[in-house]
Amino acid sequence: MDVLDKAKVVSGLGTADRQPYVCLSCGSAFEIQYHSCPACGGYDIRRAKWVE
Repeated sequence: MDVLDKAKVVSGLGTADRQPYVCLSCGSAFEIQYHSCPACGGYDIRRAKWVE
């Protein structure tokens, strides 16, 4: 990853190598933010970068 790619990821303009949303109940990762987790039915879906 070069400097420009890293800047895009950090600024939110690019895509990271992992899924941007994660369920805190079961740990499943998703590309879109669901209101409830399709895997476990939990309601705690957060942006992965906030959980780090």
